[in-house]
Amino acid sequence: MSKEKVGSFYDVVWTEYVPELEASEKHWRLFYSPDEVREKFVLDAGCGTGIFSIIFARNGAGRVIGIDISPGSLETAKSLKARFAVDNAEFRLQDMLRLPFADGSFDIVWAWGTVHHTTDPFRAISELIRVLRPGGSLFLAVYKRTKVTFIHEAIRKTLIKTPRRTWTALSKIMAFFLSPVVFFFKKREKSRKGEKLEELILDWYFVPIRHYYTPQEIRDFLRKKGLEVEKFLPASGRFDSSSNFIFKARKGPSTTGRS
Repeated sequence: MSKEKVGSFYDVVWTEYVPELEASEKHWRLFYSPDEVREKFVLDAGCGTGIFSIIFARNGAGRVIGIDISPGSLETAKSLKARFAVDNAEFRLQDMLRLPFADGSFDIVWAWGTVHHTTDPFRAISELIRVLRPGGSLFLAVYKRTKVTFIHEAIRKTLIKTPRRTWTALSKIMAFFLSPVVFFFKKREKSRKGEKLEELILDWYFVPIRHYYTPQEIRDFLRKKGLEVEKFLPASGRFDSSSNFIFKARKGPSTTGRS
């Protein structure tokens, strides 16, 4: 699978989906505050439709660059920028595996649920670390590998072989049958609200590339790259088996991030 197929997937899925601003900002404030981001240079790596770029911009960031490989999602992000009348955010079509920015360009790098959809997640993380300035902070949300991950992957690898024109209908059918399960087993409300279950199913089971890791794998990699973990959330999602875990880490004074 290639990045082009991932970009094409997100051109179809969620290009008009924008999470609720208030709920998204509540989640954002678990990790950042206006004081921490004031006048900072921020990279939103895999910005999608741009809600977190807008949140950084509205909370005083000096400049925010949102990048994504989905042109459709970026068009929605640009319309969101106009809607909220922010002039300190911009959106670019860009692959995070080959960032065009100089070493140490950004004070904050935010990557919510994106590196695991690249062809080489550790290379992506290395690139994000490279463009982060010494002393800057990196936010990563990554899919968690669990004992039932193989089941999710078996389902996904079967469903992505079906004709694309059937995906929306299949996701609605799956949502119908899974909704009682979700209601019964749901352990927490998502901080990012507004998604329909069928949209989540499309993202779970029809995305072309999806990698899973344990928190220890990512923690070890960050430490190897000279970053110090400041905050860790073990789960973020409706199910532990399909959720993200989250790290916020600080880059050391002599870290380059290069592989």
